[in-house]
Amino acid sequence: MIKIVILDDHPIVTNGLENALNSANDIQVTHSFNSVEKFMQNIRQLNADILILDMHLNDGNGYDVAVAMQKANPKTGIVVFSSSDNLYLVKKMQQAGCKGYLLKNVTNSTLIKAIESVHQGNRYFSPEIERALMDDMFASKKEKSKKLTLTRREQEILQLIAKEYTTQEIANEIFLSVSAIEFHRTNLLQKLGAKNSVGLVKIAIEIGLI
Repeated sequence: MIKIVILDDHPIVTNGLENALNSANDIQVTHSFNSVEKFMQNIRQLNADILILDMHLNDGNGYDVAVAMQKANPKTGIVVFSSSDNLYLVKKMQQAGCKGYLLKNVTNSTLIKAIESVHQGNRYFSPEIERALMDDMFASKKEKSKKLTLTRREQEILQLIAKEYTTQEIANEIFLSVSAIEFHRTNLLQKLGAKNSVGLVKIAIEIGLI
């Protein structure tokens, strides 16, 4: 049985969520709160698997609640239930440890699916949020690629690293010393923010350098 706690300052929302979730076979709403104050008074006693959390509350905000919940009950998965699709807020709630973010226009079946997914250790976002995050990610990578400048030699060495050439093989291929190859490799790692050759190639592919 998945134990659920709800925090939303609109009783009509908490009542609707309770009715929808209690109809599921493997889900039970154990507590509902309409204020941050009441929630915080009970936070350490809540033995919840999932917290369904509104972002904007009359006497507080979802971010602070999520941070507090992570400290008090780190095993509780947090699913944001909000009317806001602001990407900055979505990312902020992710940073606070939230594993799900649903818009309030979701169906009951999607809500239950999200709860079950987060309970299993996965992340779950409304389709609109998922698309926005993906678009933002690719836009950021393209922007990073535009700003990143590699020398002709660095580009050449990067291509050979991607082909799994060893340092000695790269040196033989382009007629440079091993120390020179290591120098260029270090520069590449720093420019792309990678820790090793595997990470270097992965990042290069993601931002379109390979």
